[in-house]
Amino acid sequence: MTLRRRLWIVLVALFLVPLAVGALVLLLVVPSARSDRSVSDASTASAAVRAELGNECAEVNLAAQVVALVAVAGTPDVAVKAVVESDNVDYAAVLDGEGTVQASRGRLPAGAAPGQLPSCTDPPTSATSRAPVVAQHFTPTKGPDAVPTGVVAKRLAGELIDDVRLRSATPGEVVLLAGDDVVLSTLGRDATAALVRATRDRTGIVALDGWSARVTQPGPGVPWRSVVAVRDDGGRNIGLFALILLAGGVCAGALVTVVARNMSRPYAEITAAAERVAGGDLDTSITASTEGEAGRLGSAFNIMTDELRRSVVEVERSRDDLRDSLERIGDTLTSTHDLDGLLQVVLDTAVVTLQAQAGAVLHLQADRLQLVAEHLLYESGLPAPAAVTPGTGVLGRVLSSGESARGSLGSPGLVAAETEPAEGDVLAVPLRSLGNVVGVVALYDRVDGRSFDAADEDALRTLANQASIAVDNIHLHHEAQRLSTTDALTGLWNFRYLSMSLAREIERSTRFDRPLAVLMLDLDHFKAVNDTYGHARGDTVLRELAQRVQEQIREVDTFARYGGEEFVVVLPETTVEGAAQLAERICVGVRREPFRHDGEEPLDISVSIGGAAFPIHGQTPATLMRAADQALYAAKGHGRDRWHVPGAESVPTSGAQESH
Repeated sequence: MTLRRRLWIVLVALFLVPLAVGALVLLLVVPSARSDRSVSDASTASAAVRAELGNECAEVNLAAQVVALVAVAGTPDVAVKAVVESDNVDYAAVLDGEGTVQASRGRLPAGAAPGQLPSCTDPPTSATSRAPVVAQHFTPTKGPDAVPTGVVAKRLAGELIDDVRLRSATPGEVVLLAGDDVVLSTLGRDATAALVRATRDRTGIVALDGWSARVTQPGPGVPWRSVVAVRDDGGRNIGLFALILLAGGVCAGALVTVVARNMSRPYAEITAAAERVAGGDLDTSITASTEGEAGRLGSAFNIMTDELRRSVVEVERSRDDLRDSLERIGDTLTSTHDLDGLLQVVLDTAVVTLQAQAGAVLHLQADRLQLVAEHLLYESGLPAPAAVTPGTGVLGRVLSSGESARGSLGSPGLVAAETEPAEGDVLAVPLRSLGNVVGVVALYDRVDGRSFDAADEDALRTLANQASIAVDNIHLHHEAQRLSTTDALTGLWNFRYLSMSLAREIERSTRFDRPLAVLMLDLDHFKAVNDTYGHARGDTVLRELAQRVQEQIREVDTFARYGGEEFVVVLPETTVEGAAQLAERICVGVRREPFRHDGEEPLDISVSIGGAAFPIHGQTPATLMRAADQALYAAKGHGRDRWHVPGAESVPTSGAQESH
């Protein structure tokens, strides 16, 4: 059997089954459903009509009370005039105790007398009015002293019934009967007569030819037998449905024939092209037919191969970008000693690799997370998460707990701090150094709109772990660098850093023609302290001396341990006079009170200071230091506990006696 014939059989079966089911539903379900719908509509319409007529009776009853009460308070003429003009009624009258009309307004149907109109709220009797009016009598009191009776009537004209049908959304026709007499009908004479004959002596639902009617007996508020009929158009609809099904069957047969013929022809070409693509020839394309689904399939095949080629190119480019990023981060991790630059490279790599829209790296500084690197935060309209307190917000909790955070911001457990982005998707992992959490790497929102998953979290955590190794190396390098330029005992700069700093300051002073001075300090009789109290006590003296001198100098000054008990202060932007004033303050500050330590004997310590200025006393680091050293020996030669700066008057400090 050919492919075309197999397709024809399958498609015919697919079309015929729904048609057969539709025909079955049409024959079995629709007539019953339509009949039930007509019965329901007739019942609903009858209830709505009687409810609206009851409302009309209530309004007339209220108007009759108004007429009677106003007639008592005023005059009958005023009462009937006021009601007819202000209320929606057609007739009002005031009767005395004998039924004589004292005043009236409006007009009643021919043959209707005011005193003979029954009240619509009373139970219906054989004397129920045949006139098409809703009427009501009201007498405020009963007995021999009865006051006038108010009578109000409203005609049941066609406009009123149409208004009732409109307000009650009634789709049917209405006939009101007093016995066998027609009070009012919305149908023509012949149709009304036929409907009356069919429903005589019957109550409830009555099925008629083309109609479903609801017959209701008189009652309070509606003193007439009511018949509400709804047209049943089920037969006509069934014929229309049958015609539609027949037309659908014909169209289905024609469509099946065309589709089966057109689908079988291009399959061989598409199959061959698919085999070439499977073999790796992504440049394969087919000449797409313009007929039906076959043409669309050919076009889709060409689009698929184009997208596949484009995807391959993008994958190769992404692979190259990833390789470049990995090479760059590898070089950075192994060579850089710039912490901020390293973290920026780590962040850029994470954003590119995980396709994030923005990102940030925060580092722990002074007990707070500070922003040290960001990627497109401001361009994305997100706030920069700066100065985050540990334990607060998403990033603060990652720092405190050491656990990653992933999910939608604002959800339970992922409530952001005020300085963090408050919406979107977040992925944050801790950054460690020497076993401690020292920062957080955070990414925000995927470019493709997807949420970060567990694989993304593993990848970012791996990258952060590699970065942690580099951060350790940087911290170790900084520590080694600090130790190489710092005196271990006092924490001051050492001789190496002093040499570099002094050379740099001399170069700056030469370039900008600015003053520069140097002070050299030496503890007086320090050898006696070591010999008498031991080297441990001598070390505490050196540390406290460093602290007291630092209290006297500026932040821009360089204070270094020159060696043993000798120290040097490099003073940028300082003249000879300024150096002398500082030397005086240092001598006083060192001597101001004894040096104490752990209950040991207090020691009176003093220093001798020599100073030199650039370029007056020396134009190189060596000559300037030699001049300061000579001035120091001069101060010691004059009795110690004093200073000497050439060019400034050297005087004995407080508590010292000058020696000549």
